[in-house]
Amino acid sequence: MQERGEFVQSVEGIWRAPVSTGKNSSGATWGTIRFLGYDSGGRAINQVDIWLREDELPVFVRALVAYPLPLPTDYLQTAELCEDGFSVRIRSHESPKTFVSRLSSALGCLGQSA
Repeated sequence: MQERGEFVQSVEGIWRAPVSTGKNSSGATWGTIRFLGYDSGGRAINQVDIWLREDELPVFVRALVAYPLPLPTDYLQTAELCEDGFSVRIRSHESPKTFVSRLSSALGCLGQSA
């Protein structure tokens, strides 16, 4: 697999994006996004770890599923109850651009939830 894209750097022989942190529209902190092991088709193993409040989780999941492009066949999503919310991990094998677009769209829906 080869590195593609400017946002990727090699760490111990694995291609990955630098750690990203930020806040969603609800003020909740979301954690890291990683892009690992690009293949010849420009797809990578994409992973995000985020924290969501209990009321945000169903809105977020519905938005992921409703995104215009279907979820890839190689997709894993887990949600673990922690403190006052959920630690969510998503891992997929697809174009990083599609992954980030779907994730951004789902996070954008959180501000619209009531």
